[in-house]
Amino acid sequence: MNSIGQGGHTSLGVSLLDRDHNELEEILAEIRFRAELGLAGPGINALLRKLAHRTRLHFALEEEMMSATRYPGMAVHRLQHQWLIDQIRFLAGRTARKALVNGPDSLNFLSESHFNHVRIADLHYGLWLENRAAIRAC
Repeated sequence: MNSIGQGGHTSLGVSLLDRDHNELEEILAEIRFRAELGLAGPGINALLRKLAHRTRLHFALEEEMMSATRYPGMAVHRLQHQWLIDQIRFLAGRTARKALVNGPDSLNFLSESHFNHVRIADLHYGLWLENRAAIRAC
């Protein structure tokens, strides 16, 4: 079942993906919290590296699942993944140059991009999987 879960997290009904999405959202929340306090620098850089690493692992799992299930929207989804990774790299570069404190809009954009991806593109995949399973059950 696809829904909005506890804490406002979108549930795709795929436990591995839902677990990863929750973890990524927690890392993003910590980055936002630190940025709002003006704590730019090594702490945020470390969190951005962690976010990039976990995001790459999650995207690899998701794309492997899409490939195994022959998801027709995989090519576009993969491009969206690459775009999100590029945004994390861009933000990490800004943070390294200490530009994040002066430009938190980039951080908000990254968070919104992540949430929108989960609530639109990933939810679409979850619904597709659910529909596919229902058809096979008939």
